[in-house]
This record gives sequence, C-alpha cells and structure tokens, in this order.
Amino acid sequence: MEKGHTINVHDHGFVRYLDHMGTDASILQAARVSYKSEGKGEEADKKLLRYLFTHKHTSPFEMCKIQFNIKMPIFVMRQYIRHRMQNVNEVSARYTELPEEFFVPERWRAQDAKNKQGSVEAKDLNHENISKEVQGFYGHAYGLYKWLLQAGVAREQARIVLPVGIYTEFISCWDLNNLLKFFALRDDPHAQGEHQDYARAMKELTRHCFPWVMEIYDSVV
Repeated sequence: MEKGHTINVHDHGFVRYLDHMGTDASILQAARVSYKSEGKGEEADKKLLRYLFTHKHTSPFEMCKIQFNIKMPIFVMRQYIRHRMQNVNEVSARYTELPEEFFVPERWRAQDAKNKQGSVEAKDLNHENISKEVQGFYGHAYGLYKWLLQAGVAREQARIVLPVGIYTEFISCWDLNNLLKFFALRDDPHAQGEHQDYARAMKELTRHCFPWVMEIYDSVV
C-alpha cells in the first residue's frame, strides 16, 4: 500500500495511511526471542500468532506501529482522544484559520429510551428539515467566526463560537496492540455510528499492513 492511500469518511472526513513499522513477522520475532526459537514455516507462524492473540500475550504486538492522518468532526475527536495509548498531534485553531467544513448526518437518529448514551433509528423525524436548520446554524456560526477575525479578534478567541460539528485534522500513531483494543471498542454495534465509520476505515488500512493479524482478529473478535 502506497503512503497517502486515503479512505474518505462522511462528507469532509478521511483516514489516510502515512507510515508503519514492522510486519506480522516482527511480532513473531519479538515473541520468539524469549526462547531463541526459529520459525518453522507459514502454518506454524500463523498458529503462533493466533496463540499470542487469543492468550493475550500483548507485548509482541506493541513492537509494530502504524501512523494515520485523520480528519473528523470535533465531537467524534472527543471520543477518539479518550483512547490515550496513542500519539496525537492536531491542527491548532490558534495558529491557523479553520475552513468552513461541518458534519451533517445523512440520517438523524432518535435517543435510545433504554441506553442513555445510545441512539436508535428514527422513522418519524423530518431529516430534510433538521439538516436544513443545522446547516443554517453552521453558516451563522462560521459567519460570526469570520467577522470576529476580520474585527481583529485573536484566532484563539474567535474559535469559541464554532460548534463541535466542525472538522479537525490530526496525525495519530498507534502501536498495534492498543489499536486492536480500539477496534474492539469502536467497531462495535454499541459504539456511536460516526465513530464506527472511522474505526472501519482504520481497520481497512491496517489490514494492508498486518494481514495475518487482522485475519486472526476478524475470526476471534
């Protein structure tokens, strides 16, 4: 997979592959150093890799890393950054003016009556009217942001009027062990739908870099 390979997510977002360190074989090499054993072919390698994963021998997976460039709405980023076992560097609205790019769902969901933090499919919402109102609000908020900048207000203060539906962009680097934990939580039916979309894009890129690991992951998780 070439550096820069990108999967678009939603209206303005994306997940882009930047770089990675290690291979499936790197995990096996790290595991075998404990008893100075040599590989015995692909079948034995895959068997050992499955054993390591299913028995939660996590440290060999930490030897591999993958780096993404991600663009997502700030409200999704607030969940994403809760996964603290990663390295992140984000665009700063103190240094640069943010573009007029806001997230509008294709379909709006209703609050789940049983799960206080979840949502369910909404059959009786007027999706078109809701989206129109939201887009109007976004336009007003961004217009105020631009007006503040033109009036001479510092970027670090002018940004306070922008809603969390605006997009942010960042570089994120994971070790493979913690990335697999992230997938288990965020590519799950109970996770917020928008976050699942990003997790699935990240999984697809990870699959190119560590195909054996992701094959095992899919069969176990």
